[in-house]
Amino acid sequence: MKSKLEQYVENIVRHTESSKKEKEDLYDELLIHLQISRDYLMEEEGLTPEKAEEKAMQLFGLEGEIGSQIQQALFPYRKELMLTLAISSILFTIGVYLSSLFVEGDAYIVWLCISMSLSTMLLLLPLNQHFHINRKLWLNGLLVLHTLGQLYGWLITSLLDQSMTVVGLTIWVWLNIALSISLVYRTTIYDYSSDEKYIKILHGMNITSGIIISGMSLFLIVGGLIMIGQYHFMMVIFASPIAIWVGMYAVQLKLVKKNKRIAFVIGMIPIAACILIFLWLYAPVLFFR
Repeated sequence: MKSKLEQYVENIVRHTESSKKEKEDLYDELLIHLQISRDYLMEEEGLTPEKAEEKAMQLFGLEGEIGSQIQQALFPYRKELMLTLAISSILFTIGVYLSSLFVEGDAYIVWLCISMSLSTMLLLLPLNQHFHINRKLWLNGLLVLHTLGQLYGWLITSLLDQSMTVVGLTIWVWLNIALSISLVYRTTIYDYSSDEKYIKILHGMNITSGIIISGMSLFLIVGGLIMIGQYHFMMVIFASPIAIWVGMYAVQLKLVKKNKRIAFVIGMIPIAACILIFLWLYAPVLFFR
């Protein structure tokens, strides 16, 4: 059974978002430091081992606060970028909603609630010090959903008649989207990947192809909604490339440590599909102008 000191150090480490090896090294380093502090208190103040452990932990600080400080030292400025993105997205959502309401007379209440909820979660996640979650999974999932929500906000913006308002909001939303995508890259490739270069390349390939595929699928789905005006079975077909990409990404992550070559071959399929679609759409324009 683990001692209170070991559980305390474990809780601190859980608040950080390093790789498994880095967490193990951090755990050992913190445990040794606190054991030295405990032994010192036992010798100098004559405390029992239990009392010395409690005082050593008390002097060191709260787990959440210490973990957040270590996290900030390991990955500087990411917390500030997350907070900036969240606040900027909240203000953009309010701006689009009010512009659409007073200029066009349309109230996009559902989008307002969804976008505000996603932005608020992005605001609260970096500030969390009280419970442990798989931050990698939650953060990437939120960033992807947030990007899709901001893209829908851009579509709403494009329907406005006032040109100056459209230009300002368009620049604003694409800055939000660029920051969101860059945080996805940073989180997946830098903050959590192992030091093996080929895994980082594989993640980069999949994120890039996933952004392109998701963007094209969303464009087709929204275009279908605008033209048809209601849900149609074709929209499920338009969304299917996203599901296929997710499945292929999961397969690659399972295979990469066993058979790197096959994993990379599978990873090239979505990229090749994106290139072929691009050539199919734009080759006539490029070669027969």
